[in-house]
Amino acid sequence: MTRDRGSAVWEEIADRDSPSWYLDPLVAEQKRSVNLALLDRWTTGTDTGTLLKTDLFEEANGPDEVLSGCSGYGRLLGIDLALGEVAHARQRALGTDAVFAVTDVRQLALAPESVDVVFSNSTLDHFETTQELNKSLGELARILRPGGTAIITLDNSRNPLYWLLRLAGRSGRSPFPIGVTTSLPGLVSKLETAGLEVADTDYLIHNPRVLSTLAFLTLRKIFGRSATRPIRWLLRSFAALDRLPTRGLTSCFVAVCARKPAAG
Repeated sequence: MTRDRGSAVWEEIADRDSPSWYLDPLVAEQKRSVNLALLDRWTTGTDTGTLLKTDLFEEANGPDEVLSGCSGYGRLLGIDLALGEVAHARQRALGTDAVFAVTDVRQLALAPESVDVVFSNSTLDHFETTQELNKSLGELARILRPGGTAIITLDNSRNPLYWLLRLAGRSGRSPFPIGVTTSLPGLVSKLETAGLEVADTDYLIHNPRVLSTLAFLTLRKIFGRSATRPIRWLLRSFAALDRLPTRGLTSCFVAVCARKPAAG
């Protein structure tokens, strides 16, 4: 999608009364916990001066927001393509002293080598073309300081339900557009092409999206708060899939930790 079209789409989403209506509170809690644990695991022992988060959908709308849990960083910077999302995130703030800005991850209005940690959680999988995905990764590599860390998560292209979710997005039945993505080896290769050195990889969250969302919405509609126990049990059951050899097929997201080579 072009910048203008992409901005218009996300501005429209930002204007909705409840853009994250589909997200059960327990799923939001799980997502937040997983993302914060990933950040902690992959940044421990590194320079955590400035953290950049590449979109603000969660901070603007949902309990799955991340920035309020990042108090260990010297500076927090959240960016988004849509002015509305930035404005909502700034209003919520949630006790952080984060700085919020409007800029396009495909052409960042940030100086080279100005960020210590990049956290891009399922941001770059909303573009229509692989070229846009590659350009965004190049931009994130550009702004990363030597020795800095980039943590990138994307929709898992090897999960069959990704294609169902993308079809729903194209037909207007998804809360937001679903774009191109890649496999875990594909993301590793793209980051290496961008000049980064891959340090670790992982598969994240094994909820069968679309199916689990429909199931949780139905349980909440029928049982209300009493649905908490069965939903929690289902989430624990899905999480057990991470221990199986098929985890590369069942995970919702792939994740890669990469570092920019130190100067000299």
